[in-house]
Amino acid sequence: MWNGTFALLERSLRVDARVLSAHLARLGLIGGIYFSLCFALASQAMFGSPGLRFLRGIAYLDATFMSLLGIGYFSSAITEEKEEDTLGLMLMAGISPLGILLGKSGGRLWQALLLMAAQYPFMLLAITLGGVTSDQIWHVTTSLMAYMVFLAGFGLLCSTLSPRSRSAGAMMIIGLLIYIVVPQLARSLSWFYTRWLLSANTQTQQTDFIQTALNGVGEFCVFLRMEDILSTGFSSSSLSVHVVSNIVMGGVCAVLSWLLFGLATRDLSTEANTRGLVARRRAFFRFNAGRPWTVPLAWKDFHFVSGGIGMVLVRCAFYASFGVAIVALDGWQLMPPMRGWIEFSVGMMSLALTVDAAILLARSLQDEMRNQTLSTLIMLPRSSNAIVYAKFGGAMLGWLPGAAVAFIVTMLTATTRDDFVLLISGKHGSWAVIMLFVLVPHFAALVALYIRWGAVPVAFGMTVIVYFMIVGCIMITGPRVNPSDIFFTVIALIMLVMCGLCHLGVLLRVQALTAK
Repeated sequence: MWNGTFALLERSLRVDARVLSAHLARLGLIGGIYFSLCFALASQAMFGSPGLRFLRGIAYLDATFMSLLGIGYFSSAITEEKEEDTLGLMLMAGISPLGILLGKSGGRLWQALLLMAAQYPFMLLAITLGGVTSDQIWHVTTSLMAYMVFLAGFGLLCSTLSPRSRSAGAMMIIGLLIYIVVPQLARSLSWFYTRWLLSANTQTQQTDFIQTALNGVGEFCVFLRMEDILSTGFSSSSLSVHVVSNIVMGGVCAVLSWLLFGLATRDLSTEANTRGLVARRRAFFRFNAGRPWTVPLAWKDFHFVSGGIGMVLVRCAFYASFGVAIVALDGWQLMPPMRGWIEFSVGMMSLALTVDAAILLARSLQDEMRNQTLSTLIMLPRSSNAIVYAKFGGAMLGWLPGAAVAFIVTMLTATTRDDFVLLISGKHGSWAVIMLFVLVPHFAALVALYIRWGAVPVAFGMTVIVYFMIVGCIMITGPRVNPSDIFFTVIALIMLVMCGLCHLGVLLRVQALTAK
């Protein structure tokens, strides 16, 4: 068993060491940290505690990037072998299920932890900038590493149970939403318990236990843990509830993957592509694709990439649920725990829109590359530009109704309407949010032509690095201008140029791939 395990682990490490993209990812992460440092230094005259601002930016950037990395990287450890029909060959070679799981996931976890270790020396610069202690940096590092262990274990479980990488990624998205929302609810409930106890001026053993349990659940989420660590006067042990719970949950998920491996891999033959909610003929809760349109490539991607009418209804219902939550929370806005829930709901809805668009554009090209049909499409009597844009148009056609529902949801309350007006006005750094919405799908479409997995996390990382580079260069070398005019105008122009470069890069890459 151990020979096969170490063989898989060694191969994973050797391949990663020789792939240029892995080293570019590490270099890009260090570059993002460097420009974050430049941004903190340039803004220290306007804000206090530049070290705390620098560390807070790195911590939340790492936590977000890890979440996206887990969806696109850890969730494909076993499913990629299922899709390539090589899992049966591994079992026939005498490698045990435990050896396969350790060999496939161990290398990925090790490389992810190396990314964290590479940036730890740069985090120490926050102490020099001021406002941060060495204990806070150590707690941030241990919390992020514990979160990485949880993502690796949970991603391995999703990959073992799912027949395809897409279903594994969807399962992991649902799990991460529960991981984020449940601790938020626990903290809000803890606040209510505290207020009731203070108003009644009584405190019983039962309410003490409930409040302690709710506070413990509130520490599960890494984002809430970052808020506690980066607060003034923080003092805690390294073995916190967050670190222990995340490591334990990751270990439990890994053990479940081992126990359920045989049951989940009984049928090793699987298809890399799925029709989703599109049926070959009409069925309950499934929709027939019907006859092709006059633009067959757009018809194909609308039904078999974006999911067709069935997924359009699912997306509309999903974003409509945010509207229900926003309206319900708007009535409780006077209570402090509820004030942040509206911004949290809008932020999660915006993130879902961005990730959905990026996934659709990446899948539109990756499916053709994985099935080796891209060269066949180019042989059609149409230009490569028309083929690419027809595929993108069909994929985004399934996304637009959900985006329209999200816009309607944003207009439901005065608070979200004001935030939307502030966003489109380009004030107070809102171009950063617009840049995130626009550039991530463009980068994802481009990166999908170079790597097999993880195009969306890499696109997010590239967008954040580019933003810090633009803002840092303008604030360091440029004149002090009014943020409402020249500053954000320059950012908008650079953003448009980069989108155009992404379009050109996609077209040139498609032509290069088909010429091989």
